Amino acid sequence: MSYNFKNKSGNIKTLNIQMLNKTASMFEYEGLPETIPYFELEKILQSNGYGFITKHNGELYCFSGSLGGEQDAYLNYKDFIVSNAPLNLFKQLSLANDGVLIKNDDYMQGLLPIFERYNTFIVENDINIMLYGYNTRTQKLLSASDDKTNQSAELFIKRSVEGEIAIIGENGLFEGVKLQAVPSSQSGGVNSLIELQQYLKGSMFNEVGLSATFNMKRERLLSSEVDQSEGSLLALVYNMLKCRLEAIEKINAKYNLQIKIKLGGVWEVKKVATEGDANPIINNNEAGVDKGKQKPTATEGAGTGAKENPSESGDRNPSENNPETDKQTLTLTEIDELLLDESLTDEEIAYLQLQKETLLSKGVE
Repeated sequence: MSYNFKNKSGNIKTLNIQMLNKTASMFEYEGLPETIPYFELEKILQSNGYGFITKHNGELYCFSGSLGGEQDAYLNYKDFIVSNAPLNLFKQLSLANDGVLIKNDDYMQGLLPIFERYNTFIVENDINIMLYGYNTRTQKLLSASDDKTNQSAELFIKRSVEGEIAIIGENGLFEGVKLQAVPSSQSGGVNSLIELQQYLKGSMFNEVGLSATFNMKRERLLSSEVDQSEGSLLALVYNMLKCRLEAIEKINAKYNLQIKIKLGGVWEVKKVATEGDANPIINNNEAGVDKGKQKPTATEGAGTGAKENPSESGDRNPSENNPETDKQTLTLTEIDELLLDESLTDEEIAYLQLQKETLLSKGVE
């Protein structure tokens, strides 16, 4: 199916779904009932902002719906209204007694408002880029004095496009057809439109904790600038995780379950890279490794000197990392050197590759 750039609402919806596909793997669950697939749970939370976990016909479900009924002193509704035709369930349930309300975030906004905003701008800018491309096809404008001259000019152009030798049979064509210069485009042209597109996509990715390139400074960034921006990416992600943990604690207690949750996919790797928690690289001194060939720690890479790991065991214990060391950033050269080590685990390689991609995306040498 061809891309119809004029179908704004349809294109915005498609882009929203594409982003929801990306964020669906933000969290990983263990112990969910078979009647609550993790994807359906996340789809409800991220799209609707909240869901309600309750039992129906002896099975546990997560329903989308709306809040209603009476309000408490802080104007929070006390009931959940569910309407589910396949299960023939149309009921107003008590939030306090009939189940557990699980929020996507504290304000129960979900991610769709974020995606809707950015993707609206992106779709509009798509049209700008498309029209710019169309306009560049016209280098000169032709004007004809009458219909006969116009037909002759069109025939001449048609034969030229088809590769045939075009012959002008009337002198009037030279006199009737005039060539007009196309007004020059605005300063910046397509480069400005592309930069805007990158900025919009990068900002949207940053909202959900993903690094992306939108360096409007037109120059390379310092490592300190990268570290400062990286630290602010996971604020919303942590709020979403907190809301899920609070709800799961209540669900486990109410329904005698053992549901667990953690950050998943690239978000877990980014948490490691940003905080140094469970860092598989730093302080990775294995027993039997020649000290002269040990992998440089982040502190050594920064040129400040590193203390030897007091641990004599060959186990890699990420929880014993030096907090000050973890805050340092490896350089691209150090990362490339570490990647040459064939003894690295898949987790270590993924961590290093993410670090490298983050530095490159920010324009750090």
